[in-house]
Amino acid sequence: MSAEISKDDPKPESEQAADILRQEIARGDIKPGAHVGSVRDLAARFKISGMTVQRALAILREDGLILTTSRGSYARDPQQATEKSGTGASVDFPEVLRRLEHLTSQVSELRGRLEALEKRSMPDDA
Repeated sequence: MSAEISKDDPKPESEQAADILRQEIARGDIKPGAHVGSVRDLAARFKISGMTVQRALAILREDGLILTTSRGSYARDPQQATEKSGTGASVDFPEVLRRLEHLTSQVSELRGRLEALEKRSMPDDA
């Protein structure tokens, strides 16, 4: 795990860091479910800013190689990430529809409340 970011590389530092972590996940140096490292630790390791590390982690998230929770970023099985990325993003249409219906009902409820408030705030002679 000694790869370094090169200032001479035309690739952005975030992509270089993502590539290094990607290789470590693929080789099994970072096992599925293992913590990838904190933003602070990765920034110190690669000698780059925390924002640059966050961009690198975003790249890995988009590739399906890591999962980020409130407790940090964790490696996923690279085989599963490859399978998902080959077919595009997986969309759970029933879940999307359920959430859309929920939002629609919330909007309707808010509209009703707004109309009630408007009626109460209007003068009686209007």
